[in-house]
Amino acid sequence: MGISHLAYRVFKGKSIYNIALKNLSWLDPYLTYSGFKISLRRYVATIVFITVLSFSLSLPLTYVFHVYILGINVLFSIVASMILSLIVSTLILALLIYLPVFKAKSKLELLETRLPYIVSYMAVLSYAGRNMESIIAKLAEKGKLFGIEEPAIRMLRRIFILGQDTARMLMDESRKTPSVVFSSLLESLAGIVETGKGLNEFLESEFMNLLRNREAKVKEVMNSMAVLMEVFISLVVVMPLVLTIMLSIMASLGAEALPISPLQILFLVHFIIAPTIAVMIVLMIDSLVSKVSG
Repeated sequence: MGISHLAYRVFKGKSIYNIALKNLSWLDPYLTYSGFKISLRRYVATIVFITVLSFSLSLPLTYVFHVYILGINVLFSIVASMILSLIVSTLILALLIYLPVFKAKSKLELLETRLPYIVSYMAVLSYAGRNMESIIAKLAEKGKLFGIEEPAIRMLRRIFILGQDTARMLMDESRKTPSVVFSSLLESLAGIVETGKGLNEFLESEFMNLLRNREAKVKEVMNSMAVLMEVFISLVVVMPLVLTIMLSIMASLGAEALPISPLQILFLVHFIIAPTIAVMIVLMIDSLVSKVSG
């Protein structure tokens, strides 16, 4: 019996669970696209269970730490323990809520970067005489190549196993996906399937639009990277050199106006501040590149 099953059995019908389920209903599409094989109800129950458990465990532990290790009086220990336990449980709650959002957004960003290839492949299949159901089946078959395996398999199951109408299924998927671009594509495909005409022309036109959007995004990323490169050179290369010269001159003149010695400032700049800035800029560049690299 997994923790989600246990949590659901414990908190099912409880007021705290009902309140959490009502306020976290927006997590459903993120759970779907995150790859977590768990329903919204069970995941919310798991969140409640782990949050309550973390508070229940951290409260006595922090109390014992304050009273028996730090030797603080009982009243202050209780207050401090409650505050620390609330902080710990809140952090865990935020982590559990954000985890599927982060996973889903990462997958959807990858999917959006590969949409031009996906639409191009769909256009080729459409011109070869395949209908929408057959195209979805081929996407499910080649899903790993395009990063659309899970959505395609899910749509395929809804068509051939659950017997749902293709147009309604596509429209429903478009409402559930957190990606605006993917949602727009699915919604348009639903309209095309419903009318039964213009699939070839639509996919070709959509492919060209996606290419233009990709080109614009690449230019935007390149401009941002140029700015970051200038910031990197200014803060990581030029600033330490300038400060080194200035502080060396001040040290040679015997300046004592600074609260710490010039040598200590140089140590902070060269070994702490500059490397930290460099790492931050590298992470920002990596984030920018991930938006256009599929």
